Order: sequence, then structure tokens, then C-alpha cells
Amino acid sequence: MSALTVEDGPAAQCRSTLDLKWLLVRRIVIVAVLCVIGGAGVVLRDVAAEVRRQNQEVAEAIGKQLALQLVRIDSALDLPERFPDWGAVINYMLQPGQCVQFRYPDGRTPNSNCIGLDSSTRLAPTWFAPIYGRLFLGQGDFEHPLIHRGDPKGTVKATLDSTAVAARAWSEVSRMLGLWTAMIAVMCLLVYVIVDRALRPTNEILAGLNRLAEGDLSCRLPRFRLRELNRISEVFNDLAQKLQITTWERSGLARKLVDAQEKDRRHIARELHDDVAQRLSALSCLAASIKSAAGQQAPTVLKETDELVTMASDAMRSLRETLTYLRPQEIDDLGLLASLQGLIAEQNRRARDKTKFVLQAQGRFDALPAETAAHIYRITQEGLNNAVRHANARTVRVILQSRPSSKVARKDRSDEIELTIVDDGTGAGQEHLGRQLGGTGLIGMRERVFALSGTLTAGPSPTGGFELRVNFPTLTTTGAAA
Repeated sequence: MSALTVEDGPAAQCRSTLDLKWLLVRRIVIVAVLCVIGGAGVVLRDVAAEVRRQNQEVAEAIGKQLALQLVRIDSALDLPERFPDWGAVINYMLQPGQCVQFRYPDGRTPNSNCIGLDSSTRLAPTWFAPIYGRLFLGQGDFEHPLIHRGDPKGTVKATLDSTAVAARAWSEVSRMLGLWTAMIAVMCLLVYVIVDRALRPTNEILAGLNRLAEGDLSCRLPRFRLRELNRISEVFNDLAQKLQITTWERSGLARKLVDAQEKDRRHIARELHDDVAQRLSALSCLAASIKSAAGQQAPTVLKETDELVTMASDAMRSLRETLTYLRPQEIDDLGLLASLQGLIAEQNRRARDKTKFVLQAQGRFDALPAETAAHIYRITQEGLNNAVRHANARTVRVILQSRPSSKVARKDRSDEIELTIVDDGTGAGQEHLGRQLGGTGLIGMRERVFALSGTLTAGPSPTGGFELRVNFPTLTTTGAAA
């Protein structure tokens, strides 16, 4: 399976990711905060209602005492000038910060008493008292009318200082907030731990997806206890199996097509070598013979015979180049390394010291099938041609390595071939990169790599220049024989 990866560098877009655990914790915190706000509102409303109830109780109790005093005055048991008299009631009924007053129907206020705040009372913040007063204390005062024998005698009004009410409300809310904050923290911790344990299998799922994206189609997920995750595992495994089968089938078909192409090239090369090359050789010999005879018997046609000899030699040289392009004879006669060494030597000859081409080989390549060796040669040939046309490099290195494969899922993948072509070109920039990646040469490489069930990566080298890297598995000698 082939893949072409190109890094866009600083222009690459960053994709934001979300952690499900923290997402749930944040949402729980938001819901909890809304609940706390609602609960705090209920507490503040209850405090205001309690204040009104206390004012009502005080006003009604004093009203009863004053009504009893009026009854005693009517019975001559009390003096009228002592009305109103609530000293006994005021001493034990009023709360800190509470005031009570008696007002005659004409507006006169003969009596008014207040109890100051306790010095130990914890006052509310300065910003809290006015806000609380506007929102909740609009109906906190209570007035109780005093009526005796059908005549209004006055009104008893009980009030509670807003500072005292705010202090009481702040104390209740502070106590509640402290408890609720601890509960929210414990709940968030428990949710995080529970969700983390529940989502641990997702790490295996993500690892499987990454392996699948990297081309490891043999990856399979285990069964999970959670039903939803187990369903994901089943779908993943089924998809991976189908994709593996499809890829094997396409790879096999591509391999057959490319191998058939190489066989046709080899057949054409042999036909050209056995027929056309022999005829050109005979023609060259005949032209030389004519030139020798013409020099003695017909000197006037000597120039034409020289042109005939030159044309025959050029045709032979062109045929040799065509045969090398179709099928290098060294691949079948001497092996892969000898053919690559010849290719490197030819490139150095053409470069005339402007560019140095180097071949580094590690491992054994004698057991490679002939068609696989031909694929490696073609990929190297196209890579070198790209470097010559676009790289403007001083050095081009071809590194060929054979080592045991890291993928042991299949028995026929015990060895791995890695081909790297890297240059130190600096003169073409992004334009050169675009030509390298968009050319038909890389398309042909990708087809060959896909036929080999391998991967292809191309892009800027970490050390500068351009790098082409090909990895593919290869059959061992035992596997090939089987």
C-alpha cells in the first residue's frame, strides 16, 4: 500500500482536539454552578421571607399588647396617658437590627425602639448589601393596624435594618457555597476517574486507527466489555479485514500488470538485441567494407561511405541506449547491485563533476526476484532523473538497505527493502518541490511501490534538499520458493 506524505511546514493548519473527560467535567461544573446560583437565590429569598415573618410576629405581638392596654384603660385599670406602653414586650421580642414604632392615625409617632447590631456579627461585603436589598427586601417591612371598638387607634410598624438582613443572608449563602463547592469538587473528581476508566479502551481504538492509517492492515481490535465500544471494535475489524483483502487483490493485480510490463520490455529488448542489433552490426560491417573498397576504386563516393558508417554507428549506439532503457542487461546477467552501479556511473559521466552521485548498499539482494529487482532499478532511475532535472544539487546519494521487517503479521514479510534517494539541492525552492511531487515520474513510482505492497514518502529532507524514501516487504528465499 503506497502513501505520499508532504509536510506543509508552518502553513499546516492545527486541528484542535477535545478531551472527553475534561469536557464532561466542564459541563458538570457549569451545571453545578447554575444549580448553586439557583440554590443561593432560594436561600436569599427564604432569608427575606423569614425577615418579613419576624417583622410580622413582632408587629402583631405588640399590637396585641397595645390592644390589651386599651382594654385595661377602658376598665380603669390603666391610665390613658401611659398609652402606648410596650416596654415589657420590646425588651425580649426585638432581634438585632430590628426597629418597631407606633404611629397615630394623624401621623404622630410617640414611640419608636431599635436594637443595634451585635459586635460579633459578620457583615456582608459592601457590594452585596445594596444588591440584595433591591432584589429581595422590597416587601420586608410589616405594618399592623391597631383597632379598638371599631375605631383605628394607630399602626404598629416593624422593620429590620438592611445591613443586618444582608449579613444574615451572606452568612447563610457563604455556608452553603462552601459545602456545595466541596461537593462539586468531589463529584468532578469522581466523574473524571469513572469516565477515565470507562474510556481507557478508546486508547486501543485510537492506536488501531493510527496503525491502520499508517498502512498496517493486519491490525485488529480486541473485544470490549462496553457494548458501544465492542460494536466499534467489530466494525473496525470487519472494515480492516475487507480493506486488507481489497488491498491485497489490488496489489496483486498491480504487481501482475507491472511484472507483465517488465516481461514485455524484456521480450522486446531480446528481440531487438537478437534481430535488429544483428542487422545493424551487419550493416555497420558492410558500410566499413564499402568504405574500404570505395577508397580504392571510387574515391568520389568516399564522403557518402563515411556518412553511411557514421549512421550505422549512431543507430547501434541509439539501439544500445534503447535496450538499456527497456531492460538493462546487468539485471539478468550480473544482478541488481551491478546494474545500479552502472546507472550511477553513467549519471556521473553525464554530470561531468557538476553533481556527484553515490551508491550505498547494505544487505544481500541476491535472492530478490528478477521483476522486483527491475522495479527497484526503475524507481532509482526515475529518482535520479528527477534530481538531475530539478534539484540543482552538488551530491545525490542512493541508499539501498535490506533488513528484517518490523511487521511479522504475515510469514512472507520477514525482510524489508528500503530505498532512499536524497540530494542537497537548494536552488529550486517550492517550485522545485511542486514539480517533484506533481510529475508523472512519481506517479509511476507510486504504481510500482503499490505493486510491491510498500510505502512511498517524498518531501523536503530534514537536512535540506529533497528526499525520496521507499519501503516495501520482500519474499524470503523460502517464501519465494513456496
